[in-house]
Amino acid sequence: MKTKLVTEQTGLTKDTLRFYEKEHLIPPPSRDVNGYRIYNDKIIEQLNMITMAKNLGFTLKEIKELAQLIYSDALTQTTMAVKLKEKSQEVDNKINELSKIKHLIDKALRGMCEHKNKLNGH
Repeated sequence: MKTKLVTEQTGLTKDTLRFYEKEHLIPPPSRDVNGYRIYNDKIIEQLNMITMAKNLGFTLKEIKELAQLIYSDALTQTTMAVKLKEKSQEVDNKINELSKIKHLIDKALRGMCEHKNKLNGH
C-alpha cells in the first residue's frame, strides 16, 4: 500500500515513516514504477509494534533493539518479558521520583518551604 494509506491506517505522519526507515526501525519499502514507496503488511505490523512499544514507554533506542531482535527472529517471549519487567521498574522509579517532587511542591504551597523567609511577601 502507498504512503497515504499507511498514514491513514497507522496515524503516523509521512515524516515519521521516513524517519523510522532512515533509523532502520523498519526495512525500506519496495517502490513502484513511479518510485513511490509501497509498504507491505509486514511493515504495517512493524509500525503498529513500534507505536505500541512507544505507548508502553520504550525509547526509540530500545525499540530499535527490539526491532533488530524481531528481524533476526531472535525475540522470544522470555526476552520480551525481561524487557517489559525492566520497563515496569523504570516506570515505578519515575513514579517515586515524581511523588517526591509533588510532595515538595505541596509542602511549598502550604508555606512550609525552607526558604520562605527569603521570599518577598508580594
